[in-house]
Amino acid sequence: MRHVLLSVLVLLVASSALAKEKKSKPKGHSAKGSILLNDEQVLVRWTDGDSFKFLSGKYDGKGTRLVGYNTLEAYGPVHRWGEWTTRELFAIAEASSQVAASREWSCTTDGKADGYGRVLVNCPQLAEEMIRQGHGLAYAVEGTSPENLLEAQRDAMKQKRGMWEKGVVKGVITSLHSVGEDGDDSNEPYNRVVDTRTGSALKREHKNKYEMCQEVCEVTDGDTSCMTFVPFKRRYKNKPDCLK
Repeated sequence: MRHVLLSVLVLLVASSALAKEKKSKPKGHSAKGSILLNDEQVLVRWTDGDSFKFLSGKYDGKGTRLVGYNTLEAYGPVHRWGEWTTRELFAIAEASSQVAASREWSCTTDGKADGYGRVLVNCPQLAEEMIRQGHGLAYAVEGTSPENLLEAQRDAMKQKRGMWEKGVVKGVITSLHSVGEDGDDSNEPYNRVVDTRTGSALKREHKNKYEMCQEVCEVTDGDTSCMTFVPFKRRYKNKPDCLK
């Protein structure tokens, strides 16, 4: 009887500790950290693997977009190619913020913003590390990516790290836009597809109107990559079922 009571007590303590651990575990996929921005230490909260929000300093409260690389979208299970399921690639996307927050990176900015008003930030060592671990794609809106980033990507592919564990594709969709997405049927939508051999993030213009949660696929030299369409306004608030 004594042994039984002792065993029950051990189980109760373990259950209590597990409950506390679950309760204290942060929700979502964000991660806090710090960077050296223009040689000044600032606190940040990584919202995914290629963007963060400033928590201190000159740009306190502003969002960012890191240049040179791109990570998979972390707002929901939207990517698919090869043998991967959307849920499996989503797990990699969610883990990317933890990888980015694991070290204090040296970064620079001139304060310029992208089309969404996010401060453009350059963290060269971070870009190379995220790509080498298979958590990021070499990404160049103009021209091709620097050779060191392409070499890191080739190494990740060869070693089957991260998103390359189940094989390599020549192109990955990184963004979708639909006719009438912002209530304007006269807009000129495009999808952006990154060539994984060169890092070139090229626009593919089209005249298609996508439905909520529609899967859209693009072919690059015989390889197919797909992404689920969700308008920007529905990615973080009032999410459709396909993102839950």
